[in-house]
Amino acid sequence: MNKRKLAAIILAAGHGTRMKSSTPKVLHAVGGRSMLAHVMAAAEALEPLRLAVVIGAQAPVVGEAAKAIRADAAVRAAYLGT
Repeated sequence: MNKRKLAAIILAAGHGTRMKSSTPKVLHAVGGRSMLAHVMAAAEALEPLRLAVVIGAQAPVVGEAAKAIRADAAVRAAYLGT
């Protein structure tokens, strides 16, 4: 199938403070893989031209996980709330 004229942007910059964990929220495993991997798989199923993950400045490990799943990582430098 041809790539659609679509870009997928996944927001993964939250602090995850309610999880009370040193592991970033999106990297917690559910069903054998990270929550980020689940969302990225769903986005990849849409065959976007570009897949990007917005990460927080405090979580470079999330950026590495995004790159491992073939996505661009963009750092959100300022937190303005949800």
